[in-house]
Amino acid sequence: MLGAGKRRRKLGEVVAERIVDEIVRCGWKEGEVLGTEADFMERFRISRATFREAVRQLEWHGAAGMRRGVHGGLVVKAPPRHAIVYAVKTYFELTQIDRALLDRTAAILREAPRLAPDDSENQAIGLFLEALDSRTISDLAEERMVAGSTPKLSEITALRLVQDIEKAGAVPGTNLGNEGTLQQCYGVSRAVLREALRPLELHEIVRVKTGARGGVIIRQCDPAYTVELTATYLAYSRIPLSHLWEAQSCLEIAAVEDFTRRADAATLPSLQKALDRLDRASAGHYLAAACEFHQIIADHSGNRALALFVGVALRYGLTGLPKPDEAFLPALKRQHREMVAAVAAGDGAAAKALMQAMFDHSRRWIARIERDRARRDARLSAG
Repeated sequence: MLGAGKRRRKLGEVVAERIVDEIVRCGWKEGEVLGTEADFMERFRISRATFREAVRQLEWHGAAGMRRGVHGGLVVKAPPRHAIVYAVKTYFELTQIDRALLDRTAAILREAPRLAPDDSENQAIGLFLEALDSRTISDLAEERMVAGSTPKLSEITALRLVQDIEKAGAVPGTNLGNEGTLQQCYGVSRAVLREALRPLELHEIVRVKTGARGGVIIRQCDPAYTVELTATYLAYSRIPLSHLWEAQSCLEIAAVEDFTRRADAATLPSLQKALDRLDRASAGHYLAAACEFHQIIADHSGNRALALFVGVALRYGLTGLPKPDEAFLPALKRQHREMVAAVAAGDGAAAKALMQAMFDHSRRWIARIERDRARRDARLSAG
């Protein structure tokens, strides 16, 4: 799922990603000015056009935006929750995920175990459940307008494009028309159309092809960008790791049971290859290797909604978790080997029990990390 290698990424995307990483690393200080346009052009050795493309993507992320004037520059912002919910729902609608699967995923999340039983809402699960509710992307757009928030013309055009793609059956390879045709169809300028198409390209919803046989081509919708957006929002929200554990554990335990039932000669070799890489991984590379292993299980569970949220949890974990203790690696690797053996034998109950044991073990690790961070924060506050 996280393989964004299907599409050649533009330099503006790479620059935007590096800026978001820096914002997260520095603690997401809302209102902080990161630098001027000239500063970033010199720092990354990029053109003004490339920097402005990066800014547009940061604005779509909701991570930052440009402020003009004497004290202007690229300013850190709070990413809007509605944009994340909209992105997730767009993926669900365009990939035509059955309502029964969305409801099942919501039911799994509602039954999530709690690390610290209390009345506080799990922030990750709350966001996921909002994205899983019965509202459509059209409903969300209407809610924003009723609330007095007027979308930009490019946002309205992007919504109309998505709705028309849905009506067309979202068949990959379908040509919606060239730029001139679409400008006339939607009654917008070339600049507005291109701004509307850019987020659709990032979500792998369409590809803009130039040339005599060019046009706006429907693609196989890829969740990688949606995963990145959602993980970025969770990083901004500074959700407790225990909230991540609660959401991820219930989803992955359900996923491995479904995966075992569906596993075949096409999926088992890919899981075995991921296990081989995990077996060779050092502590510094273990989390990345484990993410690949667990994403394969989720991706082949038969539930794309579940797989999307597992991808978000894994992506967030890569930035929020420290590397595991080297002493625990042999036991963790053994559990993964036993899980693959159970899956290969078609023993869903055993595979589920092993995944449960794995998360039970990590429960203590997460609790220790949070205690250590709380003590550190207390020392910093006192000092």
